[in-house]
Amino acid sequence: MSTAIKQVLNIVTTAVLISSLFTGILLAEPIYHPSGSKLTFGGMTHRQMTVSDMGNPAHPAIDPTPEDSANRYGAGLSIGLGIEYDANDSLFELLNKAGGDDALAPGDGDDSDGGGGTGPDFPDITDPDLIALIDTIKTKATVLGALVAIAVTDLNAKAFASADIPVLISNDVLGGSWTFGANVSLTTNIKGLSDPIEFDAVAALAELERAYQASKLPSGGTEAETFQITKGLSVTVDPITGKTTYRFENNSGTITRAAQISEISIGYSRKVWAKESNEIYIGVKPKYYNVGLSNTFIFLDNIEDAKSIFEALDKDNFSYTEKLSMDIGAIWTGKQYQLGATLTNINEPDFKFPGVDLSKISNPDIVNAIRRRQTYTMERQLKLEGGYISKTGAWGLNFGIDANAVPDPMFDDYQWVSLGAGFASDNWWLPGARVGIRKNMAGTKLTYITAGITVFNIVNLDLATTTQTIKVDGDTIPQGLILNIGAQVQF
Repeated sequence: MSTAIKQVLNIVTTAVLISSLFTGILLAEPIYHPSGSKLTFGGMTHRQMTVSDMGNPAHPAIDPTPEDSANRYGAGLSIGLGIEYDANDSLFELLNKAGGDDALAPGDGDDSDGGGGTGPDFPDITDPDLIALIDTIKTKATVLGALVAIAVTDLNAKAFASADIPVLISNDVLGGSWTFGANVSLTTNIKGLSDPIEFDAVAALAELERAYQASKLPSGGTEAETFQITKGLSVTVDPITGKTTYRFENNSGTITRAAQISEISIGYSRKVWAKESNEIYIGVKPKYYNVGLSNTFIFLDNIEDAKSIFEALDKDNFSYTEKLSMDIGAIWTGKQYQLGATLTNINEPDFKFPGVDLSKISNPDIVNAIRRRQTYTMERQLKLEGGYISKTGAWGLNFGIDANAVPDPMFDDYQWVSLGAGFASDNWWLPGARVGIRKNMAGTKLTYITAGITVFNIVNLDLATTTQTIKVDGDTIPQGLILNIGAQVQF
């Protein structure tokens, strides 16, 4: 197996292993991961009802069964995995190199291609020696600055695992359709925060000359003395050996976040108006959330290897908060079409990340970048959807669009637009097949090509892959992948 594929699988495997943190057996549908066949169909299912397709709270009341069937019951399970990967083509190699002993590691530095180095001897220094030292430092600053920038700039790697388990009860005695759901989702994310190395050779030379001319450089004694030449750069003189060494200090690093969201919901929907072939349905879905959040900042010089980024994702580091919310929805149906709208999280609950130790971060830009993203708000979102079905009911076309963008717990914005087409048949072993396309109009701007099938009228399998690709160690791979598999029963 190629190194590139192993690295991508490492991200996915990490998400799966972290799922051992779950306290429950159920998983949920985040905004970045549509569950079940919705991954392909979009917002609606062109009348081929699945219990996993209950994103619009009004949808469960729509009766796709014969009119003489007054009662419907169903249950389902959809499990999915996914990754979105946005970084340079040698991410792990560069992180390892930039965080290794030959780069920003603590100490005086040496002759390696790292964050330190050796200068001319003191006290027998001359002006040409000062210039030579500054030229050496300038070269090292250029190389090291480029390495740090490439390693963390635009780094945004996400892995997620999710599922959805709904239960449907539709009975005239109960006055409509009821749904019950208990779920949990987990996502992990790595973002790079860059502290640029901006070395001013002219200013550094002037400061070094000033120190030398003022005789501040030691000419005797036994204690080494360190001089702060410019921001992030210090020069140390050892009077015993007469050697000078220099070292760069840098605040670049990664912020590693995780979110575990448990949700319990009870939905109710019913028909409120009918005229000829037109009907209107409405629904409400109160939700209880238990949200655990975790975040850890890791300095680049503390990253021993790529795996160490995930070591902070321990259950004890999660901070949990409980809150309530609600979704509302409406659907208008005709003989061959249906139109719907959903308003999610109408009260916009918010949740706090645990604090990050900022005491060792000297760059105010990085401090502010961390502080600005300490509260996750489940922002209100309006979802619009429509579906068309052929007269025979065999073919269907579905369209969905989010009216506004909202952030996920990792602060990536999502605003989906989707188009899906499906075919339904009476074939028992392959009763349904579908294809589609969906695009995130905000945030990553990724476009997914989707496809799915229904097998034995029970199992749903859907796959999505991005049209955008990246290269990892020379191999071309999709920038995003999502896989859903699930089962459902109705009676």
